[in-house]
Amino acid sequence: MLSYFRDNLGDLSDGLFFGLGLLTVYLGAVFTGALIRSLGGAGSMGLSVLGRYATGWFDYVRGDDRNTINITLNTVIDNHLKFDTIVADRRIWSIWPNAYRIYLIRRAAKQTTKDNPVLVFPEQMNGEHPLRGWITSLFVRSTIVEDGRRQRVHLVREDDYRATYSPLISLVSEKCSSDDSIDLTLGRAMNEYRFVIALTYEQLESRRARHLRAMVMWEQELLSLSDEMPRVSFEQHKTRYRTLLAIAREYRAHPERFGVVNVWRPKEVVAAQRVSLNLVAAPAS
Repeated sequence: MLSYFRDNLGDLSDGLFFGLGLLTVYLGAVFTGALIRSLGGAGSMGLSVLGRYATGWFDYVRGDDRNTINITLNTVIDNHLKFDTIVADRRIWSIWPNAYRIYLIRRAAKQTTKDNPVLVFPEQMNGEHPLRGWITSLFVRSTIVEDGRRQRVHLVREDDYRATYSPLISLVSEKCSSDDSIDLTLGRAMNEYRFVIALTYEQLESRRARHLRAMVMWEQELLSLSDEMPRVSFEQHKTRYRTLLAIAREYRAHPERFGVVNVWRPKEVVAAQRVSLNLVAAPAS
């Protein structure tokens, strides 16, 4: 046996070193692949962070943030403009998951003006480019069964205003009407109030961050706003009141372009008429 090892020591050592070489190459390949994947992940994460930073800086210096939206309740009490936040700042993709819908909203925001900050969507034109119309028609066809017959039909495109305001109506209803709507269903006596929701993008004179804002106001009050500027807590709040006047003008002309939410309040709890804050009795000393 010893003589066999002495005679074949060279072959055995060559085989051992060859196997160790293959193992080294394999381990090196595994380590290199893991390193490349790690660097690739770190690089893509770095690019993502850098992209968010660059976008944030660009929005900051322009005072522009069309990625954020909030919902506010607006009212005038004792000739004093007051408002409160119903839904705090949210990213618009959490409201409208459809990226193309967000593109349409951003495009409409760019078209707003100082005199009319209410978002208006372009009307759907019938005379579009033939090639574009042919491509679009390929995706809007569907097969339905009607009266026992299968047929190909064109699907009806969703209305831009309805698709935009439906999520906002749901958010306001969730915040303001959940319990009272159940009581209404059970037969409790309620007062019903209509509140108008308007999606706006104010063009402010001063340099401050602009963003989408859904402004909510009691319909009866909105349609009776005075052209005279009420008292405001801060000078920049005058822009808010001018926006409300613009909403009132647009709502009178095109009510179908807005969202409307019904809010119920118990008759025995909430009076149907406005009560002045100045008439609230002071607590007894």
